[in-house]
Amino acid sequence: MPQQYQVPQFVDVEDKIFGPFSAKQFMMFVVAFLVIGALWVSPLPPQATIILAIPILIFTTLLAFYKVNGRSFVWYLYAVAHFFFTGKKFIWERRADSESIFLRRQELAKEEEEKKAAPGTPVKKAFNETRIQSLARILDTAGHAVNEDASPPPGFEN
Repeated sequence: MPQQYQVPQFVDVEDKIFGPFSAKQFMMFVVAFLVIGALWVSPLPPQATIILAIPILIFTTLLAFYKVNGRSFVWYLYAVAHFFFTGKKFIWERRADSESIFLRRQELAKEEEEKKAAPGTPVKKAFNETRIQSLARILDTAGHAVNEDASPPPGFEN
């Protein structure tokens, strides 16, 4: 007879350790109250301490309970800081081995020699508008583009 094992459920829900608070939420409030206590014993007037304590409690409550798109406010603040303090310019760099670069240089040198050999020949345009549109469609569809203008292969006619 096969043994049955109990599968844990609700693994994404934090355990409530101190009353209605999880350990992380409880520690956030402990730190907030320590900061407010340090403000209280400081030489600031009591009105200034209360004015400073209110935003500290609001911010701590946001950190402990508020969720943005199902994720904690702490994670959201990390994402905001990461966005503002990291670079945002992404440049695609094709990495090729040195042999292909060398071969490409040789090909370019041959093309230049051919151009010099026949100076009276007109320069062919490498791309026309339909070719550019076709390449743009291929790039937009990640290579899964279908050429609607081409005739279907034998055996696939309608």
